[in-house]
Amino acid sequence: MPKVLRIFSVSTLATSLCASLVNGCGHSSADMDRPEATLSANGDAQAAFRALRAAWFSGSSSERRKLEPELRLFLARFPRDEQSDTVRVLIAFDCVSRGALQEARVFLASVREQVGSVHDLSEVGEAFALLREGKPDAAWSLLEPLAGKIVDPDERLVFSELRLRVAVDAHRYTRAVRAAEELLAEAPAETRSSLEDMVRELFQRAPKTDLLESLQSFGPIEADDSVNASARDWLRQMLRERLVALAVREKDAGLARRLLDSAPAALRTSDAGAKLAGIAGGGQSAPLILGRSLGVVLSLGNAELRRRSASVAAGLARGLGLPDALSKPGAVHVISQDDGGSVAGTVEALRELSAEGAAILVAGIDSGSADAAAHFSEENDIPVLLVEVPDVATDPLRDAFELGESPADEQAALDAELSRRKLQRVARVGRAGEPCDAAPASAMGTRFSVDEWRRERISALLVLGPAACASDAARELRGVGFSPGFALGLEAAEFIYSSDAPRQSFAIGAGVFPSATRPDRNASSALPPLDWYEALGHDAALLSKAALDGFPDGRVDDTRAVHELHVRAERALGTAHASLWTSDARGFSDAHLLPRTLTIVSSESSPKREP
Repeated sequence: MPKVLRIFSVSTLATSLCASLVNGCGHSSADMDRPEATLSANGDAQAAFRALRAAWFSGSSSERRKLEPELRLFLARFPRDEQSDTVRVLIAFDCVSRGALQEARVFLASVREQVGSVHDLSEVGEAFALLREGKPDAAWSLLEPLAGKIVDPDERLVFSELRLRVAVDAHRYTRAVRAAEELLAEAPAETRSSLEDMVRELFQRAPKTDLLESLQSFGPIEADDSVNASARDWLRQMLRERLVALAVREKDAGLARRLLDSAPAALRTSDAGAKLAGIAGGGQSAPLILGRSLGVVLSLGNAELRRRSASVAAGLARGLGLPDALSKPGAVHVISQDDGGSVAGTVEALRELSAEGAAILVAGIDSGSADAAAHFSEENDIPVLLVEVPDVATDPLRDAFELGESPADEQAALDAELSRRKLQRVARVGRAGEPCDAAPASAMGTRFSVDEWRRERISALLVLGPAACASDAARELRGVGFSPGFALGLEAAEFIYSSDAPRQSFAIGAGVFPSATRPDRNASSALPPLDWYEALGHDAALLSKAALDGFPDGRVDDTRAVHELHVRAERALGTAHASLWTSDARGFSDAHLLPRTLTIVSSESSPKREP
């Protein structure tokens, strides 16, 4: 009998909720048709609502739940007041908080047809319910379209806090740190401390890799006078403190070194910095050179870096004659490390490669990692070949060598040829233009602004991405019946030989690149066309092989001897000569740069390669 009575009581409560509160779970048709007023028609209702609303938004979760009877009483007294819909949503939040999700959704459904702030707040309530059901990804999908739409400061704080909790539950910590930044930036001064405690507690659960990625997502510390500056500074400090604690507790040498690489001066000189330095030094391998070994830092950080890395690796293998050459005297061995897609990872990978015995290093698949590799080279007296030109010039270069071409010089050559051809209406794709990896806006849409290009009757499309980007753009342009000329940077230069390349196109070239056929005559015709990064990898291999000629076989682990061999490798690179693909020069200049004369290759004089 008690069990039956309990079931009957719950049923009676659900039924009486709609009946006794007069539209507590829904609206009559007359209520739906009632125009929204700007002021409450009932002064008592307005006063009661203001007091309840203020208490609810300023209270903790438990304090909000204690207000639920008063909120329900408000509905019973003022069922048709214009504020009743907001009250229904607040009751729904309280229901979710105590686990009554079905009851909460009854209240939320009653305001679903409303528009404006009440509807947006009800969507936040539904996301709260989804989070309680263990569906954080679904909750995030519901919250994300509301970003920037919620104007009321109190409601926006509820939204931002929920967004943070949803991101943490979904283990999306880079999302979480951005949500935390917004929450702390807009929080009133009197609540900031308690919110910081909540954020710190939420990030206690984050794995080291996610914490490190979240810290790196802020980028370098710069002068910042924006409204979010204080929140960003606090989050940086909180994340770094958490990582320092983990590195010290777990004696993680790799993490300690990464933290020291990006640490502000205050951390380096603190007790925690001293502990990190001890852990980093204790976990670092002894200096080592293992025969004629070439270390390469590859990156799998994104699709573009993966493609470049694969091309550089292929060029290194081709230039060294691998794998066949490994069985011959004087062979150069290649060892590789992945940088994890971050600048800090680049430095860690360089350390690992030098500890594994590499005498010369190849790194810098993009300009940011090239900058880190250049600094590593100068600080550790280890020669590094930079695939790309660093972001920040290191002048003069002492141990690093630049293989790549300056983007400024490449752009100047393109601009000069566009001007010579009197091509003035130019659209850009790739670097500083439309992204090459953009997704179509719809299933039947295009990736690029081809309709706009046609309307504006552009003279040429400047492509500073890969050849595949140029090919996709050409295909979409043909689809709208428009064919401007193409101006191709070095990365897309091989497209000039494609049968898809429009007439009156041109590409930047250097040395024997781009080439209609493979420069090495033994190459199979089935190989894909040579791209710029494979050509750079090939030249890095030839120059490294020449520099390592005569290096001792076997293992050298005496610290002084290892240093002397690194110095020998740096000097040998400075005088190494080979027949290169990307330059008519045969080696580096005294400034450790690869001299290069940029040329123009025109489609009119280029033999086409069938697809």
